[in-house]
Amino acid sequence: MNLERAQSSLQAARLCLQERLFDSAASRAYFAMFMIAICALESRGIKRSEWTHKGVHSDFVFNFVRGRKIVPATFASALPTAMEIRHIADYRQSGASQRQAERVVRLAGEFSERLSKEMLNASNP
Repeated sequence: MNLERAQSSLQAARLCLQERLFDSAASRAYFAMFMIAICALESRGIKRSEWTHKGVHSDFVFNFVRGRKIVPATFASALPTAMEIRHIADYRQSGASQRQAERVVRLAGEFSERLSKEMLNASNP
């Protein structure tokens, strides 16, 4: 996976939030987190021919939260929480609220910052 693409999605999420496009902000923020999680897994040598959302969530928790304790335990729920808000944004009539969009964009920023540092540390032992 491409970290630049993930960062681009995070930037788009922030711009959408500024423009009050809450559904798009939530959707882009989750996609950024999903891509960053894949990049982090691949940086640790974990490869898949196809990445599913459920697979990325479970591999991330196993390898970064429970197994190696690389990130705080609070990160275990980050991807499922963001995906739930994305589903609200993309599939529910009401769409994502401003509060939900702000939450997932903030979460994506924290997720990106922490995992980018971990990937840098992994590449410079």
